[in-house]
Formats: sequence, structure tokens, C-alpha cells
Amino acid sequence: MKAKRNYRDSLFRSIFNNKKNLLSLYNALEGTDYTDAKEIRITTLRGTFFNDLKNDISFQIRDQYVVLLEHQSTVNENMPLRCLFYIGKLYQKIVDERLAYREHVVKIPAPKFYVFYNGSKDEPEESELHLSDAFAAESGALELKVKVYNINYEENKRLLRQCRALRDYSIFVSRVRESLQQKQSLSRAIQEAIDYCRTHDIMKDFLSDKVKEVYDMVNIEWNMDTAKEVWLEEGIEKGIAMGKAEGKVEGKAEGKAEGKAEGRMETAVELMKEKFPLEKIAKATKLSMEKLQELGRINGLL
Repeated sequence: MKAKRNYRDSLFRSIFNNKKNLLSLYNALEGTDYTDAKEIRITTLRGTFFNDLKNDISFQIRDQYVVLLEHQSTVNENMPLRCLFYIGKLYQKIVDERLAYREHVVKIPAPKFYVFYNGSKDEPEESELHLSDAFAAESGALELKVKVYNINYEENKRLLRQCRALRDYSIFVSRVRESLQQKQSLSRAIQEAIDYCRTHDIMKDFLSDKVKEVYDMVNIEWNMDTAKEVWLEEGIEKGIAMGKAEGKVEGKAEGKAEGKAEGRMETAVELMKEKFPLEKIAKATKLSMEKLQELGRINGLL
């Protein structure tokens, strides 16, 4: 029986849910020369239930490393914390918990964390996020580093030169964006990007039998991103309007301030449910990070 395709999956995940492409990407990231895709075992957290953890892509290589890849259209400075959650869950999957109680050292695959950014803001080609930057105290006994790569297409970017699958994906996305900037419809922009790539031998193997899937995945993904942006703006306006209304009913300056604050907090909670980055919520609602973290804990979202 043929497996049912998930069109809500991202194009990035679909391309790299492939051992050959993962091997090429890992070699480009680490300067290695692995050639046997059989040495890779995909371990991505699928999130079977609504509140289960799920990551974009993770895999083991030679049982020596467990590698986590995340694709982002906005830089999320909480990614080290998210990766900490992911790696904990992955270790639970790949290591028998009972082994932790033995006297001798239990060898576990070393973790590596990467984020691939392709948003519209200007970001450096390479950067690094640290878990310790989020510590409330000056120092702690744990560190986790996430390497961030800007994969927006530029011909001379090292990573894109060394990994063909990543380069092809980057070109495809850039073609869609260019068409949208020329005021073309999303459907037309996607189709033109597909036509361009097929003509120029880009994503050839992937497009050979997945043209409709590519169209559906990108169409849904782009529309969801746009919808979230609109929802963010409308949600904030609605929340603030509710706050003002509540304040007006009370007829006092204090009531207005409290009502506005309550509206912002309600909006913040809804945005956290939609997995918006805390930094973006803080900027939009004018609430402090401490207040957002408190709201997240109270509502079981953090």
C-alpha cells in the first residue's frame, strides 16, 4: 500500500528526508567524506500526538553522532533551548534508560545542532547561538551550541557550493520570492520556479516524480506563513482593543491600563500556542520576556 503523503510537510524536510542528501549535507557541514548512505539512520521526532515534541530532521551517523537540523524563516534565539528538549527526547529513544544505572560509562552519540535560515531579513552567513545566553545567572554547568547558516541564495556561499541539494533548494526558494516581488500570484510564482528548475537541471531527481507534491507543499507553507503574519497583526489589534474596551467600561485610567495589559497578555498566550518566538511576541505586545515566561509557565506552554 502506498504511503500517504503529508502536504503540510515542508519542502526542506521532504528533500532532506533522504539519506543521500543528508550525507552530502553532513559532509559539507563537517568537511568529511562519507560515501555510504547506509551509515545514516534517520531519527526525526514525528510528534504522534498534539503535544508531542517534533523536530524538522535528525539522524545518526555511524552511531558516533546524532545530528539535528532545523529550518527557520525567522532566527529564533530560543533554538538552543528547543534543541535541548529535542536531544533529551532523542536520547530517550536511542539509549536504553536502564543502561544509565550501570557502573561503567555508557557511550552515547555526540550531538550536533544546525539551523538553516532562509528568511527575508539580512543575517550573517554563519553565526552561533548559545544556551548559556539564556541563563538567569552568569554561569551554569551546561552549554549547548547551535550553528546557524543563512542559506538564502548567493553563488559564492561555501555551504551551497559544497551541497548540491541545499543549493538547489535555495535557488528554488529565491525564484519563488523573485516572482512574488514582481507582484505575481503565489500559484504562478511556484509554477515558474518549478519550470525554471526543470529547465536548468535543478532539483532534477526530486522534481521528476514529485511536481504536484512540491507545488502543494510550497503553496500551503507560504500561505500558512502569510496567515500567521496577518493573524499576528490582527491578534494584537484585537487584544489591545479588548483591553481598551474593558478599561472604558470601568471608566478609570487604572482600568484602561489594566484592560490594555490584559488584552496584550491574552494575545501573547494565543501567540505562544501558535509557537511564535518569544522575542517576536515581546516586541509586538510590549510585554517583558520575564512576563512572557511567567505566562507560558502558568498556561503550560513553556
